[in-house]
Amino acid sequence: MEKVSIHLVTWNGEKYLAECLNSILEQTLKDYLLIIIDNGSVDKTLQIIEQNFFPLFNEKIRLIKNKENLGFSRAHNQAILWTNSEYVLVLNQDVILEKDFLEELIKFCDQQKNVGSVTGKILRWDFESSDDLKSSQKTDIIDSLGLKIFKSQRVIDSGSGLKDTGEFKESKEIFGVSATCALYNRKALNDIRYQDEFFDNDFFSYKEDVDLAYRLRWRGWKSFYVPGAVAYHKRSARSQEKISFFTSLKLRKNKARFINYHSYKNHLFVLVKNLSLRIYGRYLLSIKFYEFKKFFYILFFEWSTLGSLKEFFSRLKNIRVKRKFIMKNRLIKDEEMRKWFN
Repeated sequence: MEKVSIHLVTWNGEKYLAECLNSILEQTLKDYLLIIIDNGSVDKTLQIIEQNFFPLFNEKIRLIKNKENLGFSRAHNQAILWTNSEYVLVLNQDVILEKDFLEELIKFCDQQKNVGSVTGKILRWDFESSDDLKSSQKTDIIDSLGLKIFKSQRVIDSGSGLKDTGEFKESKEIFGVSATCALYNRKALNDIRYQDEFFDNDFFSYKEDVDLAYRLRWRGWKSFYVPGAVAYHKRSARSQEKISFFTSLKLRKNKARFINYHSYKNHLFVLVKNLSLRIYGRYLLSIKFYEFKKFFYILFFEWSTLGSLKEFFSRLKNIRVKRKFIMKNRLIKDEEMRKWFN
């Protein structure tokens, strides 16, 4: 059994794959198995994997070919069910790992107790305006230091958009991790498993990591930021931690309709599934005010996202069943969860 299985979901990612896969090949920790789950790519993704990288990875690689795009959650659930490693690295195709990334995270986890998930220092992989790999470069701009949650239940990537000037050099416990590039303890994943789901299949893509962070917390699993593990992520829509609500709305215009559609629906799923009645009651005004502002903007300026409400209500019955499962099996009190709300 491998120490860690690396689960890479691909979808039309030909321009990223060489850099991403080469960074895996160069890892100082070699006790891994790479599982690539392709979600019906129609570009040269499969050709690049099979012709250029299968010989290099030798017996350390497996490829799953889905006929269609099953989404982030279902694809990663496939890989988690088909592996039995001690740890699982969930990885996006547009990420580059530094050579000691895995070694640093595994070393930290092996020295701690009750660790459910960890993230490293994720910086930005900048394609500038050309989106050309040859003109891309690693930067010192932070993409994510983990998930940060507010009383309104707004969730952001901690440190996003800030320059790394050395102040983020200490490991610390955080609310949860971004699934862009995250290491999970398989014991923790099995502990929060619902039927054959670790990530929630109803989410398809986006915010599934927030949902999972909540569920791990309710079961008493901890999450940490580990600065010694560094990676670089090409973010399609820029975000920043220290901005106003209205500036964040402007940034929505840079995101694809697909992202806004699923992010809005899935945010509502997170609220229904994971907020206890006491937490909801305590922060009712903050939650309602934030949701009202966002809905008002969508109603007048982002009509395409309104369609996600139909899907939200169609899946609501199933989401409530999952909520009942979560609330019935939680191990920590509301007070312990609330300490993460900024």
